[in-house]
Formats: sequence, structure tokens, C-alpha cells
Amino acid sequence: MNTLSQIQSEVAALPVNLQGEVLDFVQFVKLRRGLPQAAPEAASDSEDAGDTAFFRALTETGFVGCINTDEQLATYYKSQLDFSAKVGVQP
Repeated sequence: MNTLSQIQSEVAALPVNLQGEVLDFVQFVKLRRGLPQAAPEAASDSEDAGDTAFFRALTETGFVGCINTDEQLATYYKSQLDFSAKVGVQP
């Protein structure tokens, strides 16, 4: 098995978010060595919206955890967050 095949099989076995990290690392190495960057692939729907690769990876894994507030969240977080789905003692 050649090196490219080994890399492809190892990357294919990773979760999507880690595949993105591998891609970021490859792009970093190419940039550091002055190698040409690959042409970007055709934009998907999420890329049309300007989403970053990191945001797309979070969306694909089902991450939900951001809120929009003008308050100092560190001070007022208990009044801003809904703890009803939590198990255990309520704050």
C-alpha cells in the first residue's frame, strides 16, 4: 500500500470534525513550504451562506450551544440559560 492510500484510509476512518483538522494541517504545511494551494471545490449550500469549515463540522455533529445576549453572560448566565432539560439539582 502506498503512502497516499494509507493516508486516505486513515483519514476516512476519522470523524468529520477530525478530518477537517487534518485538512487544516495539510493546508498549513503547504503554506509553510510555499507549495501551491488546491483550487477550492464547488461551494455547497452551507458555504454559500459563508459558514466556516469549523461551523459546518459543529453543525454536522449536532452541536447546539450558542445564545445571543447583550448582558454580561458570566454574571447573568443562570437567568439567560434554560436548565429544564438538565438532570439533577436545578440552580
